[in-house]
Amino acid sequence: MATQTETQRKAAAQKAAATRKQNQAKRRQSAKKAAETRARASRSRLKAAGLQAQRVADTAVGAAVTSGEKVAETLKPLRSQAEARREAQRLQRRAATNLRKVERRGATARKRAQRGAKRQRDQAIRAVRRNRHDAERQVQSARKDFERRFDDAQNNAESLFRRTESGVSGTTK
Repeated sequence: MATQTETQRKAAAQKAAATRKQNQAKRRQSAKKAAETRARASRSRLKAAGLQAQRVADTAVGAAVTSGEKVAETLKPLRSQAEARREAQRLQRRAATNLRKVERRGATARKRAQRGAKRQRDQAIRAVRRNRHDAERQVQSARKDFERRFDDAQNNAESLFRRTESGVSGTTK
């Protein structure tokens, strides 16, 4: 390895010093950016907590205003006896209407259930009939096959018997 001259050593030292300086600047910048991010996150959390507290307060105020309006609205028709009577009749009509609606919905649900049960029953009956017809066809086919085989076996036995009989009678003469 060759030895460096003094000029070369100075140049290398200056280059190393410049690199260290750049790296230090990058670290400072990175640390500064991280600190800013942490500060922003902290502010964001505080802001979120403030908004949450504001929502709680708004909810309480809104509930109080709504309940006050409901009380005033409820008492308004009851200011006089005639108005109270009209309100009672109106409530009776509304109750009767709601009763009819519920009754209709119940009848509709009952009819839907009856239709569904009838549909299932009819499907089951069709399936049983189909299965019965299939079974009858299979039995009939098996019976015909058995009869055919039985007749074939009987015919074979008879022809064998005749041949044997004719062979025996031919040898005895």
